[in-house]
Amino acid sequence: MFGRSALMVALATAVLGLTGCSAGDSNSRLTGNGGSGNGGSGNGGDGGFLDSGTAGAGGTDLTDPETCEEAADRKTYVGCDFWPTVTANGVWSIFDFAVVAANAGNETASVTVTIGATGVATAEIPPNELRTIFLPWVPALKGPEGNQCSQIISSPSTARVDQGAFHLVSSRPIAVYQFNPLQYASIGGPPGKDWTKCKPSPPVCPFPTNCNQTYYTYTNDASLLLPSTAMTGNYRVAGRHGYFHPTASFPEFMTITGTQDGTEVRVYVSSTGTIEPGGPIQAVPGGGNTTLNLNAGDVVQLLTYTKASGSGELSGSLIQANKPVQVIAGTACSLAPDDKVACDHTEESLLPAETFGKHYFVTPPTGPNADTPGHIVRIYGNFDGTSLTYPSGMPAGAPTSLNAGQWVDLGIVQQSFEVQADQAFAVASFQLGGSLVDPDPSDPDGVNDEGRGDPSMSYMTAVEQYRTKYVFLAPSNYDLSYADVVMPLDATLELDGSTVNVAPTAIGSGFGVVRLGLGPGQQGAHILTATKPVGLQVIGYGRYTSYQYPGGMNLKAIAPPPEPPR
Repeated sequence: MFGRSALMVALATAVLGLTGCSAGDSNSRLTGNGGSGNGGSGNGGDGGFLDSGTAGAGGTDLTDPETCEEAADRKTYVGCDFWPTVTANGVWSIFDFAVVAANAGNETASVTVTIGATGVATAEIPPNELRTIFLPWVPALKGPEGNQCSQIISSPSTARVDQGAFHLVSSRPIAVYQFNPLQYASIGGPPGKDWTKCKPSPPVCPFPTNCNQTYYTYTNDASLLLPSTAMTGNYRVAGRHGYFHPTASFPEFMTITGTQDGTEVRVYVSSTGTIEPGGPIQAVPGGGNTTLNLNAGDVVQLLTYTKASGSGELSGSLIQANKPVQVIAGTACSLAPDDKVACDHTEESLLPAETFGKHYFVTPPTGPNADTPGHIVRIYGNFDGTSLTYPSGMPAGAPTSLNAGQWVDLGIVQQSFEVQADQAFAVASFQLGGSLVDPDPSDPDGVNDEGRGDPSMSYMTAVEQYRTKYVFLAPSNYDLSYADVVMPLDATLELDGSTVNVAPTAIGSGFGVVRLGLGPGQQGAHILTATKPVGLQVIGYGRYTSYQYPGGMNLKAIAPPPEPPR
């Protein structure tokens, strides 16, 4: 999330504000401003203990796979082979890109991270513990960052970076989340991190740049990474447009990572989007298509810019590959809604189209004041002639039918609802700007308040992919974190070994939602078990920022792949 005063300066001067510092010394393992090449590496940080608790009765997922072979066969968010990938974000690079890996198994997991042929980091993760692994930024994917006055004056570009993704391999099944970046304030970081070495220049800026003060990223999000064994070659882009300004816009992106050599990817661009040229990538008009050839670890980040006319939406685009690929969708920065501050980086791993379901419960994320201020909801069609019904009541603007690649924006939705269809489809949730979710009554425009929250994106989990056990992370350095659990009304929950004695609020069809404030857990790690399959969203808030992601899901192939456009 970009700071309030920073954003107002941005709107007045065609730049966006970011508070940050210069990279400092090599101990910070940072890249320079827009420089080429990768930074240094960081080994796994100290972890916390994961209290596995007591497994509840019933359910089907109360034991996680113990071997990589079992993980590959079960196809869930737990696995042994992952591809962390930097995406476009103008955050100052003094803050760290990182992944967090959690091991809920019974044996130590040995983790290695490489980029190309270069070793980057290693970690040993004992049973029921986690490790934070700091990774260098990849400048060509991250894009330009702010100047010393915390202002971004240029926009990111479409890019191809061969061997630009990190490859994380574990000897035992683990869950992995990437944070872009991990910190929301100038606290913590890898060993040797020295926040005092930033030297603001020029010394006078529109807002504070005193290194003795706390710095804030203003722009964070996190993604649940999927193991390559659960990936496919078919993805329907489900996103939302970026921030528009005539001279410094922040685009929507789709970032495609190859996981095997000799991968051919065909990208069918939505009629509402275009692919901007960059490097070897040529421009692609709306409704057009292009073919990419990738080897394992190669990354192509395709951008479209929001125009004044409102065009510039990649949503509905179709990605089809002959081998499994990873796709992360998001924006360098976006407002939600478009007229409310402030702007924030958003990202989330796209779910394979074969894992889409026909039944969803959609509930607004718990806000920083333990309320439900609402969220922007979008529903995405994957097949022509899809009919939708709303057993719990139809939200305003909701569609009754969708075609392949068609999407409908419901605007701000404050109530929970149930939606079913006769064919597989997808639903996304977008957190609102901080001026709405944590307003200051004395500052209704959100110009100077220090509230918590800002846009983030997440995907709703199909009921068909609910689980009875989740190992998940809520970073302990955020001010507030919540677990929103959609559950059968007669199910029983345990969080970190303790029974949850909170009655769910009914949504419909025998399901309800429980909103749980999360304590520190074990360095931010938590285990949720249930007597019947449930869905989980994990949400966190800091000053000027937020994150949200699905706490996990099964990733069974329950739908046919979509047909390419004719």
